[in-house]
Amino acid sequence: MTWRVGIDIGGTFTDVVAIEEETGRRVYEKVPSTPWDPSESFTNGLRGLKDLGVSPDGVVLVMHGTTVATNAILESKYSEAGLVVARGHREVLETARQTVPGGFGNIAVWEKPPRVVPLELVREVTGRLAHNGDELVPLDADSVRAVAQQFKDMGIEAVAVSLLNSYRNPAHEQAVRDIFAEVHPGCFITLSSDLSREYREYERTLSTCLNTALMPALSRYVSQLGNAISDTGSMSQLFVMQSNGGLVHDSDIAIQPIKAVLSGPAAGVLAACTFGEAAGEPDLITLDMGGTSTDICLIEGGKPHMLAEGRIEHYNIKTPMVDITTLGAGGGSIASIVGGESLRVGPQSAGASPGPAAYGKGGTQATVTDAHVVLGRIPEASFGDGSIKVDRESARKAITENLADKLGMSAEEAALGVLRLASENMARGISLVSVARGRDPRNFTLFPFGGAGGLHAVRCAEIMQSNKVLVPVAPGLACAEGLLMTDLRADVVYTYVKREDEIDLADVQAAYRKVAAEALSAANREGFDPADTGVETFMDFRYSSQAYEIRIQLNSHFDDAELEMSESDWAAAIEEFHAAHQRTYGYSYKGQDPVELVALAAAGIGQLSRPPVTEAASKFATWEEANLGNSDVYFEAKAGHEGGFISTPVYARAGLPVGVTTAGPAIVVQEDSTFVLEPGWLMSVDKTGQIHATRG
Repeated sequence: MTWRVGIDIGGTFTDVVAIEEETGRRVYEKVPSTPWDPSESFTNGLRGLKDLGVSPDGVVLVMHGTTVATNAILESKYSEAGLVVARGHREVLETARQTVPGGFGNIAVWEKPPRVVPLELVREVTGRLAHNGDELVPLDADSVRAVAQQFKDMGIEAVAVSLLNSYRNPAHEQAVRDIFAEVHPGCFITLSSDLSREYREYERTLSTCLNTALMPALSRYVSQLGNAISDTGSMSQLFVMQSNGGLVHDSDIAIQPIKAVLSGPAAGVLAACTFGEAAGEPDLITLDMGGTSTDICLIEGGKPHMLAEGRIEHYNIKTPMVDITTLGAGGGSIASIVGGESLRVGPQSAGASPGPAAYGKGGTQATVTDAHVVLGRIPEASFGDGSIKVDRESARKAITENLADKLGMSAEEAALGVLRLASENMARGISLVSVARGRDPRNFTLFPFGGAGGLHAVRCAEIMQSNKVLVPVAPGLACAEGLLMTDLRADVVYTYVKREDEIDLADVQAAYRKVAAEALSAANREGFDPADTGVETFMDFRYSSQAYEIRIQLNSHFDDAELEMSESDWAAAIEEFHAAHQRTYGYSYKGQDPVELVALAAAGIGQLSRPPVTEAASKFATWEEANLGNSDVYFEAKAGHEGGFISTPVYARAGLPVGVTTAGPAIVVQEDSTFVLEPGWLMSVDKTGQIHATRG
């Protein structure tokens, strides 16, 4: 028997899923996370599999989703780094884009965020490339040696190199790296031309600096994970999830950690794609709600939307990533009173320790989880691995003292207010990935996962007027399971700015073949059978009067020996851009403003076999047989249904009847999450074990 193992480290729990490759049998495990050293919970999860019948010598692949890079950026806990730039461009990070986030007037109160590399650690070297990559001024090797010696004497162990126009010609940057290797060996170096072959100097330089500052910590981290795998007796390779939804070897992420900033959330989106396809629901909006935050993504036609660059906190990062919107709302989000009379939920979180008051670990602040407990929506006796018991008295005390008494209302009314506000916040996030992108959320099925996703899914669907919710078999472990349902992926992007009326199609075709061949070569280097490697190609377009692009997919080459773009492919891409602009923004400039090609992109794919999705085994023939007993649960009044406490059946997730419908209200409990079915809704279980909830 051979196994694949996916390990996703969250703020409260580390989720582990092992799949037997031959049969598709799944083994699930949750262990407490260790924020002080994430590799510790990784090791504990891997070792715990042995007690569940997973032999270490049978583990052939270990896939990992990590938030180490994300947290380091959010908390500014990365290594001190230096920056080498072309002479005259020392202030590139200081100048930035001169944009102020937020609404009109924010410039009066907004404080410029700190630079990743402070100005005193930026050094200039002599040498200049033209916009087309031609050398205007040769690189002065002596100036580079002097800079390398300065950084060595200062004890700077990481240096970013971002020279002007090096995306066109990497020769000067490569020469800088060679000189540093002589003068300052052992220094971590990132070349902007290795990280991104795209224009926009600020974004490219910023991404290079962030990547460099993350390299020391991520290198040590993946080394610790590799040692943990070896210590268990396994000879498995370690792969890490990238923000683009593809896997990469741990050695590659150690030198380009910026590609893993959305590692964990991207894995959950991939799981949604797989389970949605199995359930016949290719159009989904995911709701990944954990203890601290909620990640939301729109999936259309079985594929998530992709971005050429993304944003983490106040940093624009130039790397391909799944289009995910993150909100500061989770099960541990703290509810508080602002201004003596207004209720606020988040973004502060109670975290894993002490956590919500309901955990009984000393927490005293009111959280979203405590509100659910007060309203009876979490009837289970434990969370996760059983180490955390529900303390109802502490939860009620936290809601009463922190909220209800101050607002002059009952604990139930205050708790209901917390859930209303949390659900409204998430509904706004859903609107950002759907309505703001020209999509009607009523045409999509809500896919909740994470430990708390199922608690809010139906309420969010009602707010968005959506009629369908699809709940996977193991919602709380979906991100870990998603790690096992993707492929290796290597992205290549080249800047190529030309208006359509200036295009030489033969030149575009040559550039297209070049970028596609480079991506395919990257996939082939991973040792896959040529039949299992391929390339997907894209083009970034905009109207000539715009400063933002839309990425359009052209082809997927998995059978063709030649990577070609025909005239009809080019024409079809232009037409698809007009249609995509119309869908997204409600208008297009077709026939009014020329289309401008901005970049050529390709993704080299190394296809991994997909473990089968097993069919559910029904333990019960009817819902009555599956009923664990009724519990009093507080529901909000709405049309056709009175509010207040209602005697509600509680069902255990394992063994639910397949193909039989029941009506809400109802609660479905399992070790990793809880699903609440509101009054007025129906639910049934399909042959894969997923719950389909529909508005009755």
